[in-house]
Amino acid sequence: MGHLISEQLCEKTEECMRSGCGGLSLARTLTDLVDRLLSGVLEDALLCEGVAPSAPLALVAVGGYGRREMAPFSDIDIMVLAKDRNRSTTEAAQSVLYRLWDTGAAISHSFRTLEECVEDSLADIQTRTALIESRFLSGNQELFREFIRDVYPKILFKRKRDFIGDMLREIDRRHRLYGESVYLLEPNIKEGRGGLRDIHSIAWLAKTVLRFDDFNALHGLLPPQDYKHFMASFDFLLRARACLHAFSKRKNDLLSFEFHEGTARLLGFKTTKRFSAAEIMMRLYYKKAATVMETLSKVAHHCSSQLVSFFPVSFSFKKITSDFFISKNEIIVRDRTLFKDTDKIIEVFYHSSVTGKKLSSQVKEHIKGRFLFINRKTRASQKAVHHFLNILRGDRVYVTLRAMHETGILDRFIPEFGKLRHLVISEPYHRYTVDEHSLIAIRNLEALRQPEQTKLSYLADIFRKVKPDILFLALLLHDIGKGVSRRHEEAGYRMLKTILERFTIDYADRRRIEFLVKNHIILAKLAFARDVEAPETIAQLSEIVETEDNLNALYLMTYADMSAVNPLFWTDWKAYLFHELYARTLEHLKGSKGKAVGTLDVKLREFVANMPDRYLISSTDDIINADYHLFERGKKEGVAIALRERADTTVEICIAAGDMPGLFAKIAGVLSSNGLNVLRARIYTGRDGRVIDKFVISNWREVWWKGIEELLYEELRNAILLNEGAPTRLRDTVASSSDLHHYRTPGPFFRFESFIEIDNETSETHTILELFLPDRFGLLYEVANRLLAQGADITSAVINTEEGIAQDVFYLQYRGGKFESERLFAMLQSLGASELAKVALTP
Repeated sequence: MGHLISEQLCEKTEECMRSGCGGLSLARTLTDLVDRLLSGVLEDALLCEGVAPSAPLALVAVGGYGRREMAPFSDIDIMVLAKDRNRSTTEAAQSVLYRLWDTGAAISHSFRTLEECVEDSLADIQTRTALIESRFLSGNQELFREFIRDVYPKILFKRKRDFIGDMLREIDRRHRLYGESVYLLEPNIKEGRGGLRDIHSIAWLAKTVLRFDDFNALHGLLPPQDYKHFMASFDFLLRARACLHAFSKRKNDLLSFEFHEGTARLLGFKTTKRFSAAEIMMRLYYKKAATVMETLSKVAHHCSSQLVSFFPVSFSFKKITSDFFISKNEIIVRDRTLFKDTDKIIEVFYHSSVTGKKLSSQVKEHIKGRFLFINRKTRASQKAVHHFLNILRGDRVYVTLRAMHETGILDRFIPEFGKLRHLVISEPYHRYTVDEHSLIAIRNLEALRQPEQTKLSYLADIFRKVKPDILFLALLLHDIGKGVSRRHEEAGYRMLKTILERFTIDYADRRRIEFLVKNHIILAKLAFARDVEAPETIAQLSEIVETEDNLNALYLMTYADMSAVNPLFWTDWKAYLFHELYARTLEHLKGSKGKAVGTLDVKLREFVANMPDRYLISSTDDIINADYHLFERGKKEGVAIALRERADTTVEICIAAGDMPGLFAKIAGVLSSNGLNVLRARIYTGRDGRVIDKFVISNWREVWWKGIEELLYEELRNAILLNEGAPTRLRDTVASSSDLHHYRTPGPFFRFESFIEIDNETSETHTILELFLPDRFGLLYEVANRLLAQGADITSAVINTEEGIAQDVFYLQYRGGKFESERLFAMLQSLGASELAKVALTP
């Protein structure tokens, strides 16, 4: 019968959901169904044992069954209540319970006398809260009335102060056990933060301290809109739990990924063009759970204040500014129209950050009525930006940003971050929504300031060397590309530029933030997927970070990001890997400057001194030695070529030659014409004008055929020494494209906008061109040719291609100097920039 009961409850749940039934109504419908299914069994059990209706024995529903909140696989909590415990009542109770167990239903049972109900409830908080929900089922009604009259008040009100303390400690224990955040990707609907158990806690506190009979009495404690939202949240959570049970076909309160879609469909959510049904469901869940937490906080605070004696409260006002004051330890305003100036909304959070005082409910209500008016004007306001950046420079960054996010202000002020609100992305090990992950990362980084962080003292020492506000802003924005592209670092990097321009961030700080957002997972990638002791791994990371300051910032950001994945993700082993790679890279960066004098070979020393610093940073001693011999051969033969297999199955083609106009384009043309995919390219121009060009080929094994090496050597030598153009097969293909975007990858694969940025400020001697484009055959060759046509001399380049995205940076000169404005615009036009969605031009 137990299996039959669950089946019928699942069927009834699906039927009710199809008819649009609400959660409260659904729970009561399922409870009534259980009552009907068990009523005959209960009556028969009592009669078969010879227990007359007048006998001092009653069956009482307690706990979830008592409060009429059944879900398809909920436990059926039943208490056998007796006037006294004697042989007759004990045997009768046992027989009744045996008959109930024989049904196979999930019966949770207990047997108590009236006196034991009081004793047990005072000894155990779970028993006490279960008995608060008592409801008569069958047997002696007069006994149950006696329980309600004489026993129930003692359960509610005896040792009330102890109960409140135990209740609040139990809430805190449960929250720590089931997750520190509302915004878990796989929340527990019943026990987690903002779940049904928190709603029950509200009811138990309100009944015990405030003497409320039911939730209707909360009308007097909560504003009407807040009460409405709370009851809607209660209703939703009851529906969600019942549907989760019905879909998973078992007792299950964990809304794990495997049940998201099915539960969402059962709840009636539909997939839209923008969001899946599961994403819509989860976003609504977080909103409802947050409402429950806010209500619990208010009720718990109110109940606590009823039981604690306070010293007389001073109603004096302490002036912060002419607009803001502190009263009763909260920030208040006297002018209700103050927030018509939306700059003042950001300012009040700044004062909260500086003083450590929370906003009064009055201020919060005023803000709620105005936050939708935060628009482009406010986001670009220098006053608002100034206050926001000062929040990041203060001592209460996390709590202030958290408060701004909870009120919706942060989302309006930085809408790029607002798009992450409640965003669920299924990633290995991740436990939180994207917005919550970012805030927790900021919290973990800020915690390094605390003296008790002895285990992380090595990170705290590094933290004291960096500008914290730059790191906090980078962390806040590091995942804004998620939901826009699976390559979220690059998509976020693209979006970031607009924000930093809006905030008028100092140029050096802007570059640091851009570097961190673009590369925030590279340290983890290398630590987890490469040998951290291998020289090539250290050289690769050194090339990316370039400076000790960048390395320090990236290390701290990696810690904050990884530790915010879930509470257990940052382990001692991971900490060791990251620190080992950090320490070795730091040593490499410091030692690279000494490579010019670190050898007894005079010619090798001259070669090292001739190469740019970037070459020294990115090269190991073995590579430098091999490049030196290639370089010397190139001087004798005009051009020297070497093909080097790498440990990651790619092949690196190295070319040493004298610099000449169009050299890069010639090499790119030969490689492309042979079907070789350039994964990475680096140009190193020596001080004597000779160059070493390195091209990493990703598909060498796929295109290899016997004799391809000889063909490549011949075509490269002819192109460089004899000035031959690109092979006809490549020219014909490229000529069919009218602009750089002719071969844009269709559909959602390339999911963020292309862009070109030309920077004439960073370098004193070069114009820097940065491209983010969908990759295609011949793209690198075509870009190089178009630059050549504009008279551009490519003296250095960093070419990266991954997952169909070309991320290329060129250091250019025009007649030995930087490009003038007119030629910059001509270059943009040549590159097809008019077809792009965005062109950033730094004058």
